[in-house]
Amino acid sequence: MPQSKRTITRDSVFRGTGSDDPSSASTEQGISSREPPTRQTAVWLADEEVDWLDARCQDIRRGGWRNVTRSAFIRALIRAAMERSPEVSGVSGEQELAQRFRS
Repeated sequence: MPQSKRTITRDSVFRGTGSDDPSSASTEQGISSREPPTRQTAVWLADEEVDWLDARCQDIRRGGWRNVTRSAFIRALIRAAMERSPEVSGVSGEQELAQRFRS
């Protein structure tokens, strides 16, 4: 009988310690248990884009959030864009898409 495939759950270290208190330590560290589960996806970025991303994360670390990740930063950018809900139909390239987000 084949064994089931065991995989590592990335955020398993943030599971509760038995406390049902929503104001637990994980919430204090910026991790909200109310957020939907996340999925890993690959994003290809140019060196200058990665440098900009890392610089913004470094600014955040200097401000106090020591364990900010690129993923958290990118998710926040996406959520902000989702709230603005820019019109993207008919876009024919990255430059035009960036212009739509600017306006």
